[in-house]
Amino acid sequence: MPRVTMKKSRLRKAAVLILLFACFLGAFSAIGLWENHQREQAVASQAQIDDAARRRREGWIEVDGQWYAPRTDLETLLVIGVDKMEPLVSSGSYNNDGQADFLLLTIFDKTAKTTTILHINRDTMTDIPILGVTGEPAGTIFAQLALAHTYGDGLEDSCENTADAVSMLLGGVKIDHYVGMTMGAVPLLNDMVGGVTVTVLDDFSGIDDSLVEGETVTLQGEQALHYVRIRRGLEDSTNLNRMERQQQYLNALTGQIESLGDGFSPSFSELDQLSQYIVSDCSVQQLNDLTRRYAGYEMAEEMLDIKGEARQGTEFVEYYPDEEALQEQVLSLFYVPKEA
Repeated sequence: MPRVTMKKSRLRKAAVLILLFACFLGAFSAIGLWENHQREQAVASQAQIDDAARRRREGWIEVDGQWYAPRTDLETLLVIGVDKMEPLVSSGSYNNDGQADFLLLTIFDKTAKTTTILHINRDTMTDIPILGVTGEPAGTIFAQLALAHTYGDGLEDSCENTADAVSMLLGGVKIDHYVGMTMGAVPLLNDMVGGVTVTVLDDFSGIDDSLVEGETVTLQGEQALHYVRIRRGLEDSTNLNRMERQQQYLNALTGQIESLGDGFSPSFSELDQLSQYIVSDCSVQQLNDLTRRYAGYEMAEEMLDIKGEARQGTEFVEYYPDEEALQEQVLSLFYVPKEA
């Protein structure tokens, strides 16, 4: 076999080329590994982004790195007391003069079979949605929560706008149903159950002398309205003080209805008269079904409220929620922690 010979210079050049080729090969291999790693990281990162986006679409929220999913075993009903005495009528426009005098969010827990009521201060300063002259959404303003009801015709539109404002205050919590009624319904409802007994918490001297502080009285007719509505002219005229009376009255009203049992059977004329002061997204049958469905639920011993601070504004008292406490309350009531 013939022998192949190569000069040393050519041998050195070949060795250098081989080394260079090996270096390039190693470099390209390293680059390939790095690119694969980057692609894997990008895919993983995109998966996290997609998963986070999916969770947010489903109503999940993230707080300090912890994910919370909205509870699906709750049903909510917002009760809106409108600061008017006459029966409900449309204003004929998307603006009216009826403010939300009190706001109660009833929370039915289908798992625990309990009912919890969150009493929301009407003076709460928050972002509320507003409507244009033709009823279209026109942004938000920072104002008292009570004013949300003034946007709309005073009926369904106003109640829906108020429900949206409460939802925004609570970070987007879903409000399933609402019932709005003017304060003129209070004497009717009070007398329908035979009166409501309370121990008077304030001094109503000069306003309603039949309400003597510290005395136990069975409220009748206009007495009941005065007790839950009046705040101006009292020693403590803040809404916080009135809210305490409203909670006391509602607890006593619930107890009175429960004590009547099957004996509570309002006449058709009484119900017809009361219906003129009430508006709801539910039909009478749907409200009846709600009542039957949750009648056996255990009621929480005390109503909840939102912690915060009342301050005197330019014209009116303004209530500023404790944002940290409110977030904790919302998470506790409406969400469940989930693994990341």
